[in-house]
Amino acid sequence: MKTHNSKFNKIQNRKLVIEKLVELRETSRVDLSKTTTLNKATVSSVINELIEKNIVIETDERYKTSGRSAKVIALNKNAGRIISIELLTDAVYGVIANLYGEILYETTTKVSSTDFSDYLKDILSTIDELKTNTYDSKYGVIGIGVAVYGILSKNKKIKFATFTSWKDIELKKIIEDYTGLKTYVENEANISALGEKTIAFHYPNLVTLNIGIGVGAGIIIEDKLYTGHDGYAGEIGHTTLVPNGKACVCGNSGCLERYISDTAIIEKYKKLTNETISINDIIKRYLNEDKSAIIVFKEFIKYISAAINNISLFLNPQAIIVKSKFINRIPESISLIKNNLKSHIMNLEVLTTSSFHKKTNVLGLTHIIIQGFLDIDNYKVPQNI
Repeated sequence: MKTHNSKFNKIQNRKLVIEKLVELRETSRVDLSKTTTLNKATVSSVINELIEKNIVIETDERYKTSGRSAKVIALNKNAGRIISIELLTDAVYGVIANLYGEILYETTTKVSSTDFSDYLKDILSTIDELKTNTYDSKYGVIGIGVAVYGILSKNKKIKFATFTSWKDIELKKIIEDYTGLKTYVENEANISALGEKTIAFHYPNLVTLNIGIGVGAGIIIEDKLYTGHDGYAGEIGHTTLVPNGKACVCGNSGCLERYISDTAIIEKYKKLTNETISINDIIKRYLNEDKSAIIVFKEFIKYISAAINNISLFLNPQAIIVKSKFINRIPESISLIKNNLKSHIMNLEVLTTSSFHKKTNVLGLTHIIIQGFLDIDNYKVPQNI
């Protein structure tokens, strides 16, 4: 029993030291002892082991403490590399990052078809390109992360992809068989929530609401991603907003997605003007005070306000982060939504837009893989990264 306890304590001490190095970036052995409350001998033992494994480096730089200066200790950000990719409607976006989550290389591969066999070739060629640009590192590529716009099961099989006809696709297994590397596949809304929590908003309870060709929510409850019994939690786009409303591809009528998605906005504008234009052009016309664009925008604000009201009262998160082209590019959007939230029992601390519009998903994936590689429970990076 004593041997078992000793081994457990050693593992916990190691986790604690690495967690602090991730959070602080650079420190000294003395300050690590203070912040972890571990004695100096224990800290030195852990650090020496991690230096031997090339996870930690000790430099000749000096770190000023309250007493004499000490050598700088830091997580070795170049010990491993992470490949993170996002599957978009018309492209595969991928990055290589280090153990600080810093992007070292990025690429975008245009796709000619969303047919799975064609799209898969572009995914694999993107991975090949990224692998050739990883630079030297002790552990090489430590994992691959993939963000998918669609519904995934608990075992991460793609049950349905929003902009394709993909069904029951085992992308995780396909990539692992091709690369020999551990692969993490997740719904993009879930990744977005994990990314926002890790990088920008260190709240234990938050929700991201992602609006594009579909509508999805990523849910963090008590610091953990919540995916529900089958993995489908967060499919808020298919909750009923208007009883007996517009027909939806999911089989129901009146779904939220049919009123606030980019596709719904384009359809609404066409109904008013008989013109089919892009969401970006609708935004431009709104900013130029086009009457039809104003009508569409006002209706969007009404419906998204209802969605945010429901999310806030049902899940009671501290923060809701919204990703939407309309909201990102029209400055008054957030204040208009807030004006529509009149419930006296709502206690929403933060309602805002994402700070990392394009890179939230790949950064979220990157940090998930880093946390797994370092085998730590509490993963917190500086907010000013």
